[in-house]
Formats: sequence, structure tokens, C-alpha cells
Amino acid sequence: MKKLLLSFSILLLSFVANAQQHTLTLQSCLKPFYHGVASGDPLSDGVIIWTRVTSDSSEIGSMMVVNWKVATDTGMTNVIQNGSILTDSTVDYTVKVDVTGLNPNTFYFYEFQYGNYYSPRGRTKTTPIGNNVDSLRFALVSCANFEAGYFNVYSALLQREDFDAVIALGDYIYEYNTGGYSPNAAVNRQWSPANEIVTIGDYRMRYSSYHIDEDLQRLHQQFPFIIVYDDHEFANDAWMNGAENHQPAEGIWSSRKEMAQKAFFEWLPIRQTSASNPYQIYRNIKYGDLVDLLMLDTRVEGRDEQDGTSGATVTASTRKLLGTTQFNWLTNQLGSSTAKWKVLGQQVMMAPLKVFGVAVNGDQWDGYPAERNRVYDYILNNNISNMVVITGDIHSSWANDLPTSTYNGSTGAGSAGVEFVTPSVTSPGISLPLGASAIQASNSHIKYCDLSSHGYIIMDINKNRTQADWYNISTIDTQSPSFTYAKSFFVNNLQRHLISSSSAAIPRNSIYQLQAPLCPRVLSSVGLNKYDPAPVILSVFPNPTTDYLSVQMYQSVKGNLKFEIYDLSGKLISIQDKHETEPGVAKHVINTSDLLSGIYLLKIDAAGYIKTIRFVKN
Repeated sequence: MKKLLLSFSILLLSFVANAQQHTLTLQSCLKPFYHGVASGDPLSDGVIIWTRVTSDSSEIGSMMVVNWKVATDTGMTNVIQNGSILTDSTVDYTVKVDVTGLNPNTFYFYEFQYGNYYSPRGRTKTTPIGNNVDSLRFALVSCANFEAGYFNVYSALLQREDFDAVIALGDYIYEYNTGGYSPNAAVNRQWSPANEIVTIGDYRMRYSSYHIDEDLQRLHQQFPFIIVYDDHEFANDAWMNGAENHQPAEGIWSSRKEMAQKAFFEWLPIRQTSASNPYQIYRNIKYGDLVDLLMLDTRVEGRDEQDGTSGATVTASTRKLLGTTQFNWLTNQLGSSTAKWKVLGQQVMMAPLKVFGVAVNGDQWDGYPAERNRVYDYILNNNISNMVVITGDIHSSWANDLPTSTYNGSTGAGSAGVEFVTPSVTSPGISLPLGASAIQASNSHIKYCDLSSHGYIIMDINKNRTQADWYNISTIDTQSPSFTYAKSFFVNNLQRHLISSSSAAIPRNSIYQLQAPLCPRVLSSVGLNKYDPAPVILSVFPNPTTDYLSVQMYQSVKGNLKFEIYDLSGKLISIQDKHETEPGVAKHVINTSDLLSGIYLLKIDAAGYIKTIRFVKN
């Protein structure tokens, strides 16, 4: 999507280099659960709960036992389910539990325990069942570029808390190198690692950086997420067998794609739904008889390569965006659904977008017209009612009818359904000729567009209509949860076109519930979470190593950083100085190419505070 976006001037880069860097800071009370907790993919009787354990350096490479429990109270006294699970380096010490045996439409609290430490308590909620579901509300978000600004969308959502779950529609992370895509000089936030992420260790580190962000971490702690990836969880403009931002020197695409998917499933609370395809993200999450939430993969499951918006390749009847298997799954879900509303959560804009009569974005459904027509034909020929498409990717706000060849812009007749496109969390808006008003004038099915504002959608669903309310945040340059109401559109039951509303939907009273406290409760005096100035080793990759060790660590104080390698007899083998370094999270690469095969100790001296890691050289 980057080609269509408004990028910042290259002059920013020189300013960024001289600006004060805002580094990621670990919350000491969370030790060793520095990445917080999360939940996702709720069911009527279960939910995924997640955390990640940052072990002491002496334990790196070993297997760890983590206890978990789910209760109905924040004191964790009325325990409903509990157990233990193993984690190790093969899953980057992440912990993911598919909890079952829960009651529908119920708030639960959960926590993890490792040794003498508790994690922070998380709050989650199961889905309702039956035919008495009167109202649902979802927060829609997408496109969170860490270096482009603060995640004020997440803090704004946490402040208002009037929704059942967060639906994240892709670009949860970005793959670029530091400064590689729209860095914001006003904040100078820099992710880790600084290089473009290509290896499994790189992808894991980037997710680690995101999960340390307090706004994102706290939103995960309080609400279940329902999430899909888009292209930047891989590389820009990804498709089934490649990506615009993948070069031959970066390795085989299939390997990079699998590593990106593995890290995505490790670091996010998503359920594995297919034994034959462990990284399948298309799935149905049911909310009683009111909503079937059909999450799709329009990115790498079956997408043919982008080729613009015209020509024989684009207009071919065999051209695919979903792929045959996923398309058949979607039509089976639509055809068998008994829910009032069918909501398709997917990545790229389905409605056509033309400037001067010409489609401008071959990465969205405009580049795959035959596949779009197949979806529309199935819906209309089988009288599938109440289809709502929700979309991210394009860093802007849109309210669209989904026009067929017989569409009437005045009445809405000939629309297959409606589409709500959520703006970005921080990624820059798009630059199109003439601006929003001219786009609407020349695209009668586009009822609303805002090309530049950051924000989110609250989607409110009841038995009579589905409404989207757009909200814009005030800034991404300073930390602020301030937001303003922008626009609302709804679609009525058994209609297929949008109607403007002059006010936002009113949430039901029962949606407000007690939130979980930020810091963990204390297990014992031994486990009391106190400030420790010693460096925290977040990850070491690869171990065993061949040519290098990539160490992601948090340094709490400014000072000299030195890496020393010893053999098991205590003999000093090498010294690698980094000289004076700033506090924060950073990646450091240690050369191991000259070492003989064997077991070694890496001693890290950060301004006089010592940590030691055992590693293996192949």
C-alpha cells in the first residue's frame, strides 16, 4: 500500500538524527512479564489468553513451566479454570492457552505465574449465544506504524471502553528499517531492530518492541482482540509468492513468509483453526444469532500478483484474490449462516475507487475484479442479506456502498452490501488528486471519505441496523487520549445501502465493567517487583549460533556497553565494545564467526551492571 501513500520529506531524516530519541521503557513492576498479557478469538465457552516470559539470563535456552488461571474477580479467588504450560525458545518464550469450559457472554480475569512472580491480570469476555443478543459493539483499528507517532488511538479506546472487542484489520507491525517509512521527527520513536526485519529473530524483536508500548499493552490487557495480518506483517504489497518490498538478496520468499506467520502466531492471541494449515487466519467467530464475523485473508492465502488495474492479466476471469479454497469456505459460511449480520473482516478496500474514471490502486479489489464479481454474484444469486465489509490498509476513512453494474447512486439500488474502512492508528494518509469531495462526486457509491485523519471506528450492531461511527484523534505528535466525533453511517436490516446519521450510536449500559489493574499482585516478598538497574535480556537469536548472536536488551541507564565472550574454563576469548549507549530497548549484534564449536558464556557489562548468557556455537 505504500506506493499510494503520502510519504514524508527526506529532510526529516536529518532532523530525526539530531532529535532526542524516545526509547521504549520496560515497566519494572511487570517483571518478568514485560510484554504484558493479551486475549483473543473469544468463543461462547472459551478464549485464547497470552503472555511472554522474559527469563533470567541463566535460564535462556531452557524450558520453563508457567502456571495460569482464569477467575471471575480481579482478586483471582473464584477460579474457574487453571493449569500449567511449558514454553521455550522454539516459541520465543511466548505462552498461549486455549481456555475452555467458560460461560457465554461473561467477563473473566486471568493471570500467569512464573516462579515467584505473577503477571498483570488481564480482562476478557466470551461471546454470547442464542437469539437474545440485542447489541454488539466493536472497535476497528489498523495500520500502526510505531515510528510515525504515538499510539493515541489505543489510549483513546481504553479511556472510552464502550465496546466488546477490538478488531485489528492488519498492519499491526511494519517491516521497514528505522527511518525507512514515514518517521515522525516530533516523537522520534525508534523500533527494534533497526534493520528491515527478514529473519524469524527480526520479526520476533519487532513484535517485542510493539508489545512494550504501554498504550497497546494496556488495550490488550483489557479487551479481547480479533486480528488478521495484512502486508506489513510480511513486506509491503505482499502476495502469495512474493512482495514489492522483498528482494532476492533477502532470501527465499516462502521461507520469509513462513517466519513472519510463525512470529505472528507466537506473539498474538489468535487461535489455530486448521490442522493442515497452522497459519490459516480465515475463520468464523460467532456472536450468537446476531453476527457471524468472517475474518478473511486477502493478502497471502491465494492472492495473484498485483498488476495494476487494467489489461488482460487483471481482467482475466481466472484471477484470484482469495484463492479457491478460501473462496469456497467463504461461500459455505455465507450460505449456511443463520446470523442476522454477516460481517467480513478483511484487509483491502472492496469498493471501487476511480480518479478521472480510472481505478488507481491495483493492490485492492480493483486489481481483482473477477474475484469481486464472484463474491457479489454469490451474495445476490443466493439472496444473502445484511453483508457488511470492514477494511483497513488504506490509512483513511471511507463509507461505501458496494456497487454492481446496475448500481444507482441516488437510491442505493444495485448495491451488494456496504463497507466501512477504518483510518490508521499512525500511518500517513493518502494523496489523491482533487481531494475527498471530488472523489465522492465522481464515485457515487462513496458516501464519505477523509484522506488524512488518524482514528478508529466504533461499529454498533443491533437487530435493526449496523452503524459505523468514525472518531479522529487530536494528535500523534504528543501522548494524548483526546478524540473527536467525525461521522456516522448505518445500513438497515434487509437493505444493502448506506444512510447518513447525525449522531453516534449510544452504548448499552451493561457494556461498562471493572477493568483489571495495571501492575501484578505480589505473590511473596521474594517476588516483589522492585526496580533493578541491571540490563534485561529480552531475546537472544540464534542460539545455537553460527556467525552472530542478535541480542535484544533493555538498558535502564546511560553508559558504556561491553560484550565479553568466555569459554567454559573461564578464558576470555573476545571483547566487543559498544562504547556509550543510551537507555532503552535496542538490538546488538555480536560476532561469533571466529569461535570454534562449543559452549560459551557471553558477559554483558552495561554501565557496570552485569548479565551472563550461555550460548552454543555450531
